[in-house]
Amino acid sequence: MHILVVEDDVRLARRIASTLTEAGHYPTVVHDGEGALAKTRETPFDLIILDIILPGMDGFDVLRRLRAEHLTSRVFVVTARGALEDRLTGLQLGADDYLTKPFAMPELVARVHALGHRYSEEPAISLHVGDLTLDLATHHVHRGGKRIELSMREIMLLKVVMREPGRVFTRTELCERIWEHAHEYDSTVVEAFISRLRRKIGDPPLIHTVRHVGYTICGSS
Repeated sequence: MHILVVEDDVRLARRIASTLTEAGHYPTVVHDGEGALAKTRETPFDLIILDIILPGMDGFDVLRRLRAEHLTSRVFVVTARGALEDRLTGLQLGADDYLTKPFAMPELVARVHALGHRYSEEPAISLHVGDLTLDLATHHVHRGGKRIELSMREIMLLKVVMREPGRVFTRTELCERIWEHAHEYDSTVVEAFISRLRRKIGDPPLIHTVRHVGYTICGSS
């Protein structure tokens, strides 16, 4: 599943994202409520893991806005606010599950999987950048109607950049997203995969190098 993690504790957010990646999901992390709303308007998420205590707009306000905008993403509230009143508020506002901190990561993953199975009948989502399409259910990639054969690592890398077109990803961030532990790989690994993707995707190029920073994908002009 494509999961948005809304958590202001940076270290905890990284742990959750790493755990979800290991479990086969595709997390995106933001640290405040306004950022969460902005992301949901840009990208369709299967699930939103939402903290309540956030800087600025709190999680309950985020949840109200999500449901007022008729967003269909499931919302899994994960927070230190474990009072019965808070749990009831979250569920009444439209949360699909509620977990109190501190929690064990295996329980988080189990609940995420349960939410995924509960809604497994929902239609698959495809990603599109220019004339490039990636079907998230079948992992089939097409450009201009022509099928492109990619390895699983190449597909994982393509998923990351296609979910956020125009965003520049550093080599370290791509290592963390795809290989989980960036320190185990040097930048040449990412460069090699980017080079192979460019060659397979063909011209005009969609994946671009931002010098001294990283890589981005955007539709051809």
